[in-house]
Amino acid sequence: MASGNLWALFKGVTEQGAKQLATVIDRNGSNYTVTMEGGGNTVVQSSAAYEVNDKVFIRDGQIVSDAPNLPFVEIEV
Repeated sequence: MASGNLWALFKGVTEQGAKQLATVIDRNGSNYTVTMEGGGNTVVQSSAAYEVNDKVFIRDGQIVSDAPNLPFVEIEV
């Protein structure tokens, strides 16, 4: 059984920001301008190199990894 404060352990797992899907549209050094899948542009940073039109996952102003280049489909329920 886990020892310690279970609430603190739970918060440590869930407090990460959500990853969002974006497309790189411009690069300036380690700063990248990306278009979010839902719309809108933002500037994020990464120490890794990405090219224009690469799909990436971002979290808290950082590119965390590349994303698969799959078609985006939105279904309304």
